[in-house]
Amino acid sequence: MIQPKPISFSEAERLSVIFDSENREEWQGTSHILNTLNLRPDMVVADVGAGTGYFTHLFSELLPEGMVYALDPEPNMISYMEKRFADGGQTNIQPRVSEHLDPRLPAGLDVVFLANVYRFIKQREMFLANLYKQVSHGTLIMFVDFRGSHARVSPHQAMNEVTQSGFVIEDMDINGCPDHYILRFRKPLAA
Repeated sequence: MIQPKPISFSEAERLSVIFDSENREEWQGTSHILNTLNLRPDMVVADVGAGTGYFTHLFSELLPEGMVYALDPEPNMISYMEKRFADGGQTNIQPRVSEHLDPRLPAGLDVVFLANVYRFIKQREMFLANLYKQVSHGTLIMFVDFRGSHARVSPHQAMNEVTQSGFVIEDMDINGCPDHYILRFRKPLAA
């Protein structure tokens, strides 16, 4: 039996078939995720590990007076999003290259969002330390990732790693999405 070639994260066109599929609402619960964010039209959001820009596109529509930074460490993904969003006329999106262990966040963010990304970060302690340095206490950080049999990092493990990095958990939603958890947390006020 011939095994299919694994898809690389640099292959934006092939990944778009999965990431931007019409049935993503069914397998991920996109509308619940967006409702959980309580976005206002003028907010500034960083979509870290934006991939092909699935959530970036949705954020752009919900933030007509705001800004969406689409951050990804793969230059091919950035190129793909630049073309995608230039063709769509969405002027409130800025794709930018990040690093695997450093999100390279711009200042003034209301939300830092990672969907299906946290489990792929190999040195999560270093990533979380960089994240901690780059956000203010008012910034909401939200991880959406697999739970159950598909989890590489369990919800409990993610919560432990986040709190060990100095963050304060605001909410953990285990049941709102079909097979994902939603972890919301912030940097605490300085003592």
